[in-house]
Amino acid sequence: MKKLILALFILMIIPQMGYCALLDREVNILNLKENNMYVLDLDVSVKNIQVSNKNIVNVMPITSISNEKNQLFIEANQSGVCDVILTTDLKSYQLRLISGPNFQDTRNDLTLIDIPSDIEIK
Repeated sequence: MKKLILALFILMIIPQMGYCALLDREVNILNLKENNMYVLDLDVSVKNIQVSNKNIVNVMPITSISNEKNQLFIEANQSGVCDVILTTDLKSYQLRLISGPNFQDTRNDLTLIDIPSDIEIK
């Protein structure tokens, strides 16, 4: 019986883990390191993305077979501050992405994609 209760408890927690908890009435600040790529997991489907300066940060939805658009691909190109507005069916969220040469504290919602910059094929 204890194992069954523990298994049900774990199953209730797993779907809630890994998603970014965006606040709709505040500016959500994310710190990035320039020349890196990130994946941001969301718990909502994004309908529209507005990026203030695509030279600093490029944001694209990742689509799957079911076309959920619950993940965003973020590419930090240069140092600077970029505002991004995400529109969903119900709400609108504002992100402030700060990109710089030094890696600062970041939320656990971002997943760094580690791809080598110089790939030499022989």
